[in-house]
Amino acid sequence: MAVQAVTEHVDLARKFLRRSREYLAESDLHQASEKGWGAASHIIKAVAAREVWQYEIHDDFGVVVRNARQRYRQPGLSAMSYAAQELHRNYYKRGLLLDGTEIAEQLEEVERMVNILQPFVQRK
Repeated sequence: MAVQAVTEHVDLARKFLRRSREYLAESDLHQASEKGWGAASHIIKAVAAREVWQYEIHDDFGVVVRNARQRYRQPGLSAMSYAAQELHRNYYKRGLLLDGTEIAEQLEEVERMVNILQPFVQRK
């Protein structure tokens, strides 16, 4: 396990989560969505670094989530990861199709994911 990589990914997850809230408050829904996805992606990268699992391409996100759900006995990770991927899909939508309330709810799920996984990846 690369402790520095884990720490950097956790720090980035927290940073992106904060920024997603700022963008949401500014009604910049595309950026709020992308920063939310970034937070989810980095906490999952922290898991992968901690467990020495592969995460090099987008498809690895789902594999690491599935493995983490089983390893850490956290069945709710599936729904949280679905919310994160919905945030990522917003990149491809026109602004009029974005819903701030829905994005806020998805960001809550990503925050739950970060809060649940951080103790697992930072344990000794």
